[in-house]
Amino acid sequence: MTSPSAEVRSRGDEFTPRLATKITQEVPNPENPYQAQSVRIHGYDHTALMQGCEVSDVIYLLFRGELPNPQERELFRELSIAMINPGPRHPASQASITAGVGKTISVNVLPIALTVYGGEFDGVANVEDAMRLYRRNACKPAAIFASTIPQPQKGDLAGFGTLYGDPDLYAEQLLQQLLERHGGQVLTWVWDLHSRLKPLGIGIQKSGICAAVLCDLGFQPRQGSGLMQLFAAPGLLAQGLEFANKPLTSMLFEPDENYHIEKIEEDADESC
Repeated sequence: MTSPSAEVRSRGDEFTPRLATKITQEVPNPENPYQAQSVRIHGYDHTALMQGCEVSDVIYLLFRGELPNPQERELFRELSIAMINPGPRHPASQASITAGVGKTISVNVLPIALTVYGGEFDGVANVEDAMRLYRRNACKPAAIFASTIPQPQKGDLAGFGTLYGDPDLYAEQLLQQLLERHGGQVLTWVWDLHSRLKPLGIGIQKSGICAAVLCDLGFQPRQGSGLMQLFAAPGLLAQGLEFANKPLTSMLFEPDENYHIEKIEEDADESC
């Protein structure tokens, strides 16, 4: 049987002779046109940005096409710090630590960690879905929205859930601090929804906080997951490299008495 993907047919499409981007302008070097003489990011001179901006400002510029105003700047900066270190118990940090202590080549430590951080458990997998959910529903009262969710589906709400069986209390602290300092339509709506779901044992997750702030700042849902990975990257890398020069014995290892291996009874009639 022939796979349909093997039957490739040309449709006569003409591909563009060069990439078109609104983000970066490179002026060729007159001596070597493959090198840049100067670089602009959304119209701003790159070297001028180095002198006058924080790194979070330029990240904002890359994705939004403009520098943030003072209020946007502070909210985005605080969000990036809120998400910067998932902590040593997080599976992504554990992956980074394992890669580091296992003497994995250093350039692979962060990609390994970010792959795990892309999962659903306390990771970024549902940031995009959460942003779409909030953008569709934050215009109506959270009480009305909560009343329309069937009981079995309340725990499957993007950006909400449990952490080790209970609502994430530290995520709740982060959400409350961001809300008190900055407000915002979506942040306020998410806090209200969190307050209504918490008695049911469901609470806001860090992915939901990230989604809410990015919605209030005008980011697109497809940008959300990657941005949360970007925010967490320094912490994940630092955890792995901390263990890079440590021996394997610095890792946790269950003692033999914690294991029980059942003996497999051999069939007397079965020969080897």
